[in-house]
Amino acid sequence: MLVTIANFSYPIDANLAKSRLEAEGIDCVLTNEHIAGMNWYWPLAIGGVGLQVRESDAERAMEILEGEPDEEDGMDEH
Repeated sequence: MLVTIANFSYPIDANLAKSRLEAEGIDCVLTNEHIAGMNWYWPLAIGGVGLQVRESDAERAMEILEGEPDEEDGMDEH
C-alpha cells in the first residue's frame, strides 16, 4: 500500500524530493504533478503534489527528507 509522506506546492520541489528518495533506493510516485503544473493556483485547490512511498518505506523516507544522516551514507559530521 502507498502512503503520502509529503505534499508540495510546486512540482519542481516534489521532483527534487522524489529524486533524493530514489537515489537512496526508495521507490516513490507523485500525485497531481501534472494538474499542479497547469496553473499556479491549482496546487492550493487540490492539496498540492503528493509524494507517496510504500508503507514499509515511509519512516525511512521521512528521515531522508528531514535530512537525518543515515549510518550507511558515510557522511562525516565535521
